[in-house]
Amino acid sequence: MKRMSGLLVIVLAMFAVVLTGCQKNEAKEDRAEADIDWQMIAPEKMKTVLENDDPADYQIIDIQPEADYAKGHLPNSISVPAYPVDTEKLEKLVVDNADQFKEGDNPIYVVCPGGGGGAKRTISLLIDEGVDESRLFIVENGAKKWPYKDDQKLWVTE
Repeated sequence: MKRMSGLLVIVLAMFAVVLTGCQKNEAKEDRAEADIDWQMIAPEKMKTVLENDDPADYQIIDIQPEADYAKGHLPNSISVPAYPVDTEKLEKLVVDNADQFKEGDNPIYVVCPGGGGGAKRTISLLIDEGVDESRLFIVENGAKKWPYKDDQKLWVTE
């Protein structure tokens, strides 16, 4: 009888291991895959904004890491070093800075290193925090491929 109950315990333990191994891990949904109508702005158009518009008429969020931001960024940009915005800590950084972007109806341009997932995750969080989706734009190709780095009026280095 002891042998039978011992065998039953082993069989049940193996069954539990198999069941747990077959369960799908509940992965957190990537905010970059959100159902949002991502608005992009081409570098040429962003250049026009920087050259012709009053900085009070728009905002720029730059999510590059601090070291990259120091190497170069668009003028009048606000550093929120949250790239790649893929952890709770980095998401919190965006959320904690969201208040300064909520008011008004001026466009908000998001700059990340490559113009992709980090910017999309930032926009997704800002929308969740009450920023109007129609105001949010991603600078295409991001900071790494900004084509006007030789112009000090269009690229600030520290």
